[in-house]
Amino acid sequence: MTINRGDKLIWVNKDFGIHTVTENQGLFGSKALRPDQTFEFTFENAGTYDYHCKLHPEMVGKIIVN
Repeated sequence: MTINRGDKLIWVNKDFGIHTVTENQGLFGSKALRPDQTFEFTFENAGTYDYHCKLHPEMVGKIIVN
């Protein structure tokens, strides 16, 4: 996903299981999110941010901030 500096992303756990949103370098991280819980983060700096679920490390994502 590509966004702009200052944009806020909101993740919503739409699964039946518990998940996290954890940036690989530790910049941001959610608590364990139960179904329908949310986590939000505002990206102030340009760059590429890789993230994963701590409970399911094969679940990954990437945010590119312009």
